[in-house]
Order: sequence, then structure tokens, then C-alpha cells
Amino acid sequence: MPWLALASVAATIAAASALVLGIGDTLDGDAPPGRLLPLQAASPPESSETRIHDALVRLRLSVSQGVEAGDVRGDAGLDLTAAIERMLERPWSPLEHRRADVSFLHQRIAVRTREGAITGHRADELHLILDRAT
Repeated sequence: MPWLALASVAATIAAASALVLGIGDTLDGDAPPGRLLPLQAASPPESSETRIHDALVRLRLSVSQGVEAGDVRGDAGLDLTAAIERMLERPWSPLEHRRADVSFLHQRIAVRTREGAITGHRADELHLILDRAT
């Protein structure tokens, strides 16, 4: 079975070479403008809906981590998590509604921060996550 190991090594070397050559090719001055790297070409462009969904998932995680760390009071964590979950359950909502949801979360975070239920640095992190969504 040594030939299997050799074939595996050869395949790994070939894949790494293709990646390096593809990257190197786009770094030299001869590459046509707008040409994508191999990995960029393989991934679809990110849509607004995807960015909002991903931000909501990251926000939910950050809220949970904030509760665990004591940066988010338990009741505020439950409140925000419930709102985030409702939004995640409606991925088919029109983009305008999803943007309104993001705005609503910004407002809710601001209110909870003024109440002292969310620390300033955690609130900044939560707002930053939402800012990246739109």
C-alpha cells in the first residue's frame, strides 16, 4: 500500500502547486485586471441577506458569550436572543424588513446599555456586528 501514500502526497503537492501558481499569477503585473484568485472564483458573492443572517448568528453568539462573561445581564440576554431568533426564523422577509430588524436591534441594544444591562464594551461589539450586516 505504499503507492496509496505516494498518490496522496502527489495529489497534495499538485493541489498546493495549483493554489500557489494561481495566487502568484494574480500578483504579477501581467494578470488582467479584475481576475479573481482561485478561491475567490469558487465562492459566490455575498448577498445582503447572507450578511444579515451571518451577523444575526454572530450577534446571538456574542450575546450568549456576554451573558456568560457577565457583560450582559441574563434578562437582557434572553430578550435579545428571543428577538434574534424571531428574525432568524424569517429568512424570506423582504430586505427592507430585515434592515428594519437590524435597526430595531441597534435601538434595543442602546436602551439596554442605558439601563446598565449591557456593558459599554460589549454594546460596542454588538453594534459593530450589526454595522457589518448592512
